[in-house]
Amino acid sequence: MHQDNTAPRWGDFKALQARFPGAFARTKAYELLAQGKLRAKKFGGRTLWDFASVEALIEGSPDFGKAA
Repeated sequence: MHQDNTAPRWGDFKALQARFPGAFARTKAYELLAQGKLRAKKFGGRTLWDFASVEALIEGSPDFGKAA
């Protein structure tokens, strides 16, 4: 995935869904966070997701049709 230098690196869950539509639901995102596969921070009572960690997870996943 191409990282746009003007795009924000952090965002709330709605921004995460907008940037990565259909990637995963809220429950799956928190499961991946608990497993250390995604990164997020609490800020002012909100959870801000690190978009770079989502990109890294997707890029590190096997290509469709190839064994893991």
